Amino acid sequence: MPQNLSPPAAQVIPGFWACLRRHPLDPEAWRGLAEAYADLGLEPHRAYAVGQWRRLAVGAGQASPRASHSGPDSGQTWPSPAQAESWLQQPRMPAAQQWLQRLEAWRTTCPGDWLSGLYACRLADGRPDDPASAGEVLSPAQALAWAEALEPIPGESRHWLGLWRLQGGDATAAVEALAPLVDRQPQRHGSLLQLGLALLRLGRGAAAEAAFSRASGSTHPGFLRLLAQRVYEHNYWREAIAVLERARSLAPADIATLEALARLHSEVYQLSEAEAVCRQVLEIDPSNAVVPYLLNALPGRRGDARAHLAAVEAHFAALNDPGSRLASTVAMASLYVDDRSPEQVAALHRRLAAPIEAACPPSIPFTNPLDPERPLRLGLVSGDFHRQHPVNLFMLPLLERLDQRWFEVSIYYTGSMHDAYTARAQAAAAHWIEAVHLDDPALQRRIRSDGIDLLIDLAGHTASHRLGVFALRAAPVQLTFLGYPHSTGLECIDWLIGDPVVSPAEHGHLFSEGIAQLPGSVFCWCPVDDYPLPPPRPPAAPLVFASFNNIIKLSPRTVTLWGAVLRDLPRARLLLKAPSLGDRSVVERFMDLFAAEGIGSERLILEGPEELGRMMQRYGEVDIALDPTPYNGGTTTLQALWMGVPVIALRGGNFVGRMGASFLTSLGHPEWIADDAEGYRAIAGRLAAAVDDLRQGRAALREQMASSGLSSLDRYTTDFQDLLRRVWRCHCSGSGKRLQAAEPATGP
Repeated sequence: MPQNLSPPAAQVIPGFWACLRRHPLDPEAWRGLAEAYADLGLEPHRAYAVGQWRRLAVGAGQASPRASHSGPDSGQTWPSPAQAESWLQQPRMPAAQQWLQRLEAWRTTCPGDWLSGLYACRLADGRPDDPASAGEVLSPAQALAWAEALEPIPGESRHWLGLWRLQGGDATAAVEALAPLVDRQPQRHGSLLQLGLALLRLGRGAAAEAAFSRASGSTHPGFLRLLAQRVYEHNYWREAIAVLERARSLAPADIATLEALARLHSEVYQLSEAEAVCRQVLEIDPSNAVVPYLLNALPGRRGDARAHLAAVEAHFAALNDPGSRLASTVAMASLYVDDRSPEQVAALHRRLAAPIEAACPPSIPFTNPLDPERPLRLGLVSGDFHRQHPVNLFMLPLLERLDQRWFEVSIYYTGSMHDAYTARAQAAAAHWIEAVHLDDPALQRRIRSDGIDLLIDLAGHTASHRLGVFALRAAPVQLTFLGYPHSTGLECIDWLIGDPVVSPAEHGHLFSEGIAQLPGSVFCWCPVDDYPLPPPRPPAAPLVFASFNNIIKLSPRTVTLWGAVLRDLPRARLLLKAPSLGDRSVVERFMDLFAAEGIGSERLILEGPEELGRMMQRYGEVDIALDPTPYNGGTTTLQALWMGVPVIALRGGNFVGRMGASFLTSLGHPEWIADDAEGYRAIAGRLAAAVDDLRQGRAALREQMASSGLSSLDRYTTDFQDLLRRVWRCHCSGSGKRLQAAEPATGP
């Protein structure tokens, strides 16, 4: 304990806090406090004070507060800021409780130190029992009252306590801390934002919206940008745009606000608006570094995958930063183009991944017991457990059925959005770790400390990925599954979970990972919501083909193929439904593309986005769904089949181009799979000739799907658990990287 601090050292800090209670916006007082903490080696405290100084210090030429050095407490080092942040989010960790004991001892020496009291208040949430009756330490309620009495700004203690509780996954306790501020300090807009987020996690949508509405009364553009980002993450995109427009009205030329507005317009596929705001930014700041990312994304969102890939490859080369996350954008963009071979796409992934792995230090050996039959600790890294994301649709039902006797599941949640589905995922896991605030090294350390045996990446190169954690090697066995339909290109990921169709053994050269095959399709359809079947279409209705895929999947080869199908069947129409088609410029582009194939606009129905339930009912106006190439439909294909609509797929040369074939094979309809364009057109002709039977057979197709391997969740769960067990046995025995479905699989 730091009992050897001299009285003057213990007295200087309360003096600074007394000054800050009178003048909380004085940067020099914060500087003095930071340097006092530095002299004592209190690094987490110093980091907080430096952050406040940076926020308040205005003008150039001001030197930063000096760094910490070995102070009087040098014999017992205080935690680093990163460690402190982790412990404040997870106060039940043993190390956090040890820090609490030290803080309580320090409080007796320096009772006027508000920040130590605040930290102790939060860490008291993790104390196993309430020791208030012993009289030696403060209860959480007493600690909060003590902190509130010393806080430099009214409401500051409750704000931080609520934030840490929310980051730690305890939304109920966060609301308990934050709710009193609504009436006490209604001007604390940041606290209202955190309260709204906590209320959303508890399913109290109306109360959350009221909190967000109050928070939007802020006159600070920087805060309004944060508010817009948070409400957008929870699908309030119209409200987010309105908040950003308010921020723009307060500061019309503020670059950060304009960048945020352009980004949001792009995210919700208001592409013309996004481009206009980007041009406005460049008029003000011609060398702006953010706008090129947004402009380079626009061709893809307008359906031109080749132009998108060319733009992001050029941008990536100009950056000259192999570790940039733009590498993943390049990798993802390459999946959509139809003028590169599977071998070329695989080689590109390896080239992009190699520098990421090379920059990581060698991994320290793991000490996990090499017992092939013991229960296993399974870690999942994902930011996508929410309704809008396909990973949630496929992973949540599986997660809820895993045998907890044999698999202790920890979810490292790297996302910001929380809804009822996030809550279900949290309830299904043995451990839930809010990891969005942890950088890659911190998250890797946390996973290692948890003793995870098998760590699964659920993102690949998609936007929310944490591949850097896997490159640092966080578990003895690392796998990738579900979120990215291709090899990651990373050698440090040991296994890719696939199936005999999407990842056959003869395609091993396309994968940097070993192939671990499930016996059926790698995807299992078990809808988390109810979607009733629409009534049969009337006999006189015109034949309608459809695709509800994102428009970037409609490659030139796809448009040519579908144009040929429509020429073969001159009375048929084509319904395309995609978010981008809410933009008139995209509609006109695809009208022109199909006109070049001899298909008039009267045969096209082009529609923008709808709410998911209404979108599913739109399949009631569809007879046959068409799968694009080279990037097949995933969720959209399974949705079409579930709504009783047959799908025609073209078997491609890699994972992303063979998903449709995988689905239809498991469903028992290989006759809907083509190997070339002529076969695709022939299948369309045969199905069109039987359209009356198809319309009457919707319920039968759903029943067939429900009873097939494509939707047998119990069988799929057993197969998945068996596969994980085989992977672990392979690790224990030191075997090579290849697990085919034909190999015997035995349960735990």
